[in-house]
Order: sequence, then C-alpha cells, then structure tokens
Amino acid sequence: MITIKVYGIDPYLLNDLSRDMTSKLANLYEISKDEINFFAPECLYVHEGVDQNTYSILVEVHAPKKVSVLEEDAYKIIENYIKNVTVHLECIFYYFSIDNYHKFENEDYPRYMDEENSVDFYEESEDETTSNEDIYLGNAFEGFEEKLEKAKKENKDK
Repeated sequence: MITIKVYGIDPYLLNDLSRDMTSKLANLYEISKDEINFFAPECLYVHEGVDQNTYSILVEVHAPKKVSVLEEDAYKIIENYIKNVTVHLECIFYYFSIDNYHKFENEDYPRYMDEENSVDFYEESEDETTSNEDIYLGNAFEGFEEKLEKAKKENKDK
C-alpha cells in the first residue's frame, strides 16, 4: 500500500537499503512489511545535461492520507539510510485516498518471492571440471592471422 520510488540510485543498492528500511517503516506506520514496496528505475537523474545519479537522489513516497501525520518520522528513517549513499537528497510525499487503492492477489501463489520460494534455474553439474569463470589464456585469433594477411595481399594486388 506504500510505494517508495527512488530515482538516481543504483537499483541493486536499493535491495540492501530497502531490506533494512522496510521493518522500520512498517513499525512506524503500524502495517505489515508486505504493504511496503520500493521501486528504483534504471534511469538518469539529470540537471543541465549532467548525470546526477548517486550524487543527488530523489525519493517519492506514495501513501494513504491517514499516515500523513507520520511524514516527518518517515522522512527521518528514509534520510538515515539514503544519506549514506548520496551527497544530496530530496523527498516528496504524495498521499492518496484509500478509495483510490485497488489490488488483485492470486491465492495460488505467495504474495512476494523470497529466497525460500524462488527457483534457481542454474544447477552446476557434479561432473563439471571447468568453471564458467575460467579465463582463456591462449591465442583467440590462432589461424586467422594468416587468412587476414592473405586477404590484405589479395586486396592490395587488385
């Protein structure tokens, strides 16, 4: 029910920050952690043609009107975490009537994916002797040098 959009931050950095902030904000708002979501688009935050990402961060909080009385405390929590990863921070709160909130939840699935209910499609074979991270140290162009020289010579002769 509460969505926090963070512009100008590395989206993957928000994974860790949101993990820590969610509990604090849920306690403040007296709601379940399932009712708080974070959103960090991969975008540019630009001022006068210069990329401001990480240097300046803009946070938008979208929440029901009834929690507006907690705005200053919510801002302090957000500021406490975001100020450690930026130089400047702006935060804007937008409030909506609960009458304007709608949702659909499929009862056949958990509300959110987590480490316990997610599937990892990559399985390493026990017989695998080489790592995907091995670096090839040989000559990647072996045999092509001669072909290249021959092609150059043919083009020169024309």
